[in-house]
Amino acid sequence: MANIEKRQIIDSRNLSGEFYFASIFQQAYARGILCDSDIENIQLQCIRLLAYKSERYTRGESSSIRVEAAEKIMKSNLYTIGLYLKTLPCAGSAVGELKTATIFEMYQKGRKLINVKLHTAKHFYELAKKNKVKSSNYTYNATLSDNGIGVFFKSYNPDFEAHESPASIDYQLCNPVTDLAGVEFIQKYVERLFLENEFCKHFAGEDIHYLLCGYDEGYKDLLINIFEQVLTVALGCSLANRSVVKLDISEDEARRLHHELSKDAGCSLALTIGKATGKMLEDLDVANLSLRRYIEKSLPQITSNIARAVKMNTLGKVFVSPAYPESKPKIEFLSGVKMDDEDYRKLIDELLLCRYSSDKLALIKEKVKSFDDFEDVLFDAQLSEGEIILALGILGEFEIAALIKRHSYKLCIQAVDLSESEQTLRLCLKNYIDQLPADKQKQISGIAIQLRT
Repeated sequence: MANIEKRQIIDSRNLSGEFYFASIFQQAYARGILCDSDIENIQLQCIRLLAYKSERYTRGESSSIRVEAAEKIMKSNLYTIGLYLKTLPCAGSAVGELKTATIFEMYQKGRKLINVKLHTAKHFYELAKKNKVKSSNYTYNATLSDNGIGVFFKSYNPDFEAHESPASIDYQLCNPVTDLAGVEFIQKYVERLFLENEFCKHFAGEDIHYLLCGYDEGYKDLLINIFEQVLTVALGCSLANRSVVKLDISEDEARRLHHELSKDAGCSLALTIGKATGKMLEDLDVANLSLRRYIEKSLPQITSNIARAVKMNTLGKVFVSPAYPESKPKIEFLSGVKMDDEDYRKLIDELLLCRYSSDKLALIKEKVKSFDDFEDVLFDAQLSEGEIILALGILGEFEIAALIKRHSYKLCIQAVDLSESEQTLRLCLKNYIDQLPADKQKQISGIAIQLRT
């Protein structure tokens, strides 16, 4: 008897959060909890629900729909039922519900849950916009915008596409949302983003900016998580007995911390960081229990990063010092006088007629005298990617830096937002930079930061 009970236990760890209905259905059948007649009955009810939803989808105007649409509706139905089943006390209760309740009843309960979660997600989205960090990071701002997460609340179709998450979300959380879909994913994402923002609000926006400049002066174009960088340096300040709120740790203090932390290992390091976390939370007066739990959930990854940096003697790259690029002198870049329109059209016509890349390159060297004209030629002359890279070789470091400033290949803009020629130029620019020696790449990057175009 005991063996039968053990055989019938379903380990919830083996169940998919994204495809909960399908996974519990398969597990229950594999363990003999659902028999063949149960499976047949459930499948038949699912088909009847699909027929009912398909009629609503076509508004009764057609007796048939495309296979792709039917598959999408079925996925939506199963997602909605799975949403309800996940609210039950355990997997055993969910299987019991499958055996006793009708598919339509479970779908209706799941559909009501979607409305609740949709309302909650919208609430946290508004909160996340209100406590938004003042940052120039592109993916962060784009994700929080009406064209990012906001798209979801305009486009989500809970009746026929409940399992989908129509939104543009590029910003990576410190603790990514995994194994969820639809409104569940969005709700969890905005809840976590709100908590990350809530922590960052304990610090001045300009201090966060200077900290991120210390990480990389071009941070606005990078896929980075602001919360993780802030939390890491705040912990470093706590470890160094510095004021946590200023996010200011010097290179000397980072070296001293390396010496001290190198004595710790494994659990000892985790314990040291745990104590520093407690002190940091006390200094910042963080009372929000959900935020404290989120910070605790973030510690293993941060502790791992610190441990790796201690081992590699690169702690200064983890506990970064703030940088103040605004105080650096700016370089004024002047393009030069552009060609008149008629001469430019003649040049483009000549380039289009050229058969060989070498001839095109020679023509560009001879006729193009201003940076703006050179930039226009890259777009208008229908050059191949190889020819664009060869043409870039004509330019000096300042001109390349100016191109990077105008067409940053690090900037995380969706491909649909760029023309084909712009996408090609960014790709060629990246490939050209990648083939340069590391010191030359660093020099050009430094010039780009200081450049005014």
